[in-house]
Amino acid sequence: MSEILRDRTSSLNLQSIEVFCEVVKSRSFSKGAERLSISQSAASQQVANLEQVLGLKLLDRSYRPLQVTEDGELYYRGCQQLLEGYRGVLDQIRRKRNSAEGQVRVVSIYSVGLHTLDDFVRSYMQENSGSTVRLEYYHPVKVYEAILNDEAEVGVMSYPRSSRHVEVIPWLEEEMVLACPSGHQLAKTKEIDAHRLEGANFVAFEKDLKIRREVDRFFRENEIQVNILSEFDNIETIKQALDISTAVSILPAPGVAREVERGIISEVRLKGVNLRRPVGIVVRKGRELTATARNFISFLMDSSPGVLLESAGEED
Repeated sequence: MSEILRDRTSSLNLQSIEVFCEVVKSRSFSKGAERLSISQSAASQQVANLEQVLGLKLLDRSYRPLQVTEDGELYYRGCQQLLEGYRGVLDQIRRKRNSAEGQVRVVSIYSVGLHTLDDFVRSYMQENSGSTVRLEYYHPVKVYEAILNDEAEVGVMSYPRSSRHVEVIPWLEEEMVLACPSGHQLAKTKEIDAHRLEGANFVAFEKDLKIRREVDRFFRENEIQVNILSEFDNIETIKQALDISTAVSILPAPGVAREVERGIISEVRLKGVNLRRPVGIVVRKGRELTATARNFISFLMDSSPGVLLESAGEED
C-alpha cells in the first residue's frame, strides 16, 4: 500500500496543494479560485485530480458550504505545514538576495587584483562587516569565462570588451609610464621626450595581449623603434627582467609603485604623452546580481579616483 501511495503522490505539485488549501479555507471553489486568480472550473479540476491521485475523498460536495472530510482535514493540516515551510525558504532566499550582508565572488586579472583591487576589497569589508568578497586572480580569458559561466558575479580587467553576453562598466584608467632600472641613464629626470626611446633596449608584453598592441601603436604613431629583448605575459616578470638588465619598459604606474618606493625601479613620464590603460568591471548581461554584488560595484564606482597614478600589480 505504501508503495502505491508513493507512486501516486510523486505526481502531485504545489500548485494543486495550494488550490486545495484555499478552497478549504473559504469552503468554496469560487472564492478559493478568486483568491488565486484562476477559474472556478480550474480549481474544481485540480482538487478532483488531487483526490484521484491520492485515492481519497477530501471534500464532501453535497453540502453548501463545502464540508471537509476527516481525511481532508488531516491532509489540509499537513499541506499547510508544507506550504509554510516552502514560503519560509523563499523568504529566506529573498532576504539574502536583498541584503548586503552576503558573499560575492570577484575575479580579476593579476595586475589589477593583487594590489589596486585588493586595497578596495579590504576597505569595503571594513565598512561592511557582514559582507565577504572572495577575490581570485585569473588570466584575462579566464575572467570572461568565469563571468559567462556564472562562476563569479563580478569581473575586473583591463581593456574590457562588451559583447552580447557581457556588460562593461568603465571604472578607472591607469597612467602608463616608462619604467627604468634604478640608475638608468633615462631615469635621471622625472620626464623625458618620448623620442629618446629610439633604439633603446625594451622588455615588452607578449604580442597577443591588448596592452602590447596599444604600446606598439604608440611607437608606430610616433615613429619610434625600440630593440625588443624579451616578451612576457605579466608585469611581475617584466619588472624582474628590468632588475637584471639595462632595458626599459612601458608599464601601468600602479604596477611599479612599490618598486619605485623601494628605489628598485625609476618611474619616468613621457612628455606630452597621454597613454593610459582602461580598467573596467564586467558582469554577465541579464544576470540578476545579489545585493552584495551591487553594493560592491557601487563602492568601487564611488571610490574610484578616475585616473590611477599609483598602486601595484601583475598581468595584462
